[in-house]
Parts: sequence; C-alpha cells; structure tokens
Amino acid sequence: MEHYELPLVFFTVFAQWGVGGVLALTLCQSFSTTKFSANQYRMLALLFWSITVLGSLASLAHLGTPTGAYRALAGLGISWLSREVVMFIALNTMIFCWMGLCWFKPQHWAVNPLGGMTALIGLASILVTSQVYYQMTLHPLWSSIATPVGFLATAILLGFISVAAAFGYWHNSSSTLCKAGAIIGILLSAGALWIRFQVPGSDASSPLFWWQLFASIGVAVWCISRRNVGVSAYVWGAVILTGELAGRMLFYSNVMSGAPWF
Repeated sequence: MEHYELPLVFFTVFAQWGVGGVLALTLCQSFSTTKFSANQYRMLALLFWSITVLGSLASLAHLGTPTGAYRALAGLGISWLSREVVMFIALNTMIFCWMGLCWFKPQHWAVNPLGGMTALIGLASILVTSQVYYQMTLHPLWSSIATPVGFLATAILLGFISVAAAFGYWHNSSSTLCKAGAIIGILLSAGALWIRFQVPGSDASSPLFWWQLFASIGVAVWCISRRNVGVSAYVWGAVILTGELAGRMLFYSNVMSGAPWF
C-alpha cells in the first residue's frame, strides 16, 4: 500500500476538491439566476473549508516528523516543495477568513470577492503542487503537462459536481453554470488521461485506471446529461470522488512501485 502514497492521495484530491468547491460556489452565487439562501451558503462554505482542512492535515501524515515541518520553509528560494508549504499556509488562512465571513455574515458584499481571491490562491497552490512533480524529469509519468491538467481537472470536476448536487437537493433544479464547469472538468480529466497514457510505463491495464475512466468521466457525463438527479446527485458525486481517488493512487503507484526512484 505504500506505493499508493495514501496520505498524498488524500491531500491532493481533498485540497483540490475544496478549492474547486470554493470556485464553483462563488461563481454560482455571483452569476446564477437561482441562488443559495444564507443558511445554505453557510453550510456549503463550512463543507468546503472542512474538506480543504482534512486534505491539508492528510499531508502531515506523509512527514516522518510532522513537528519539523517548519524546516521546509528554509528552501523557499530553490524548492517547489517549500513554495507549496507557503501556498497552502496562505490558502488555509484565506479559506478560513472566507468561511468565517460566510458563516457570520453570508450576505455581506465582500463574501464573493473574498471567495474569488481564495479560489485564485487555491488554483495557484494546485499549480505549485503540480510543479513539485513536473520538475522530476527522471519520471516522465510525472514530468508531463498531464500533471497540472489532471490536478486542475480534479478541482473543477469535484467542485462543480458538488455544487450541482446541492442545487439538485435544495432547489430541485440544475444549474447551467455548474454543468458548464463540470464539462470543463471532464474535458480536462479526459485530456490528462489521454496524454499520460501515451507515456511509456503507464499502466493502462490497471483496474484503478478503468475505475477512474468509468467513475470520473462516465458517471460525470451521465450526471450532467440529466435534467435533475435530485438527492441521488450526492450518491453519484461520491462515485466520482472514488474515481478521482483511484486515479491519484495510480498516479503515485506508477512511479513509486519502481526503484530506484531518483
């Protein structure tokens, strides 16, 4: 199981999901005709904050000595890993401020601008995380444009599908903006898979690959093709999440199952 790097799987997928959720919620609340009530917005903000925090905490399980994590800041000028630490400190600070404002004053004029700033910092954090792997030229399966594209796909797909599920549950309707966001996520995910599996060494026979193809892309396409899937949207959203987790497990195991790594 160590080849799957589960702490990193949950860190990357959950943190990206949280960022995508903030982005989707902010855009939908700003531009959709149907909007969430103050209490609904409050609950969704708490959800995406919790997901982001859980993802960030999962990253600590990957450290041999979590109490020494502060030493990562020493390499800020030369290390993408150090930059990732700084970006996620900034992200968690921003998303906490955004969630706090949403919780106490969900109709305040600054909620959506703060949500937009949080989403931008989150997207930048995702790109910095992808650079940690992209720079490893000895590993073509990581040093590929498929890495940042795939990471962004996870954020956008899970974020917009989650908000779409909330629309279906609370409003018994679909959101055109959410569907458009989910389509972008599907296209990015499919593109990343196509690029990665052109690289020698990719394991296209793995059940993880086929589950990601079915759950992340097939189920997502089915969901957005429905006019309204109601409460069942949460079930299908959970299936899509398992697809992203499976894909990320394969992302790590393709490289970590081989030795030497560096």
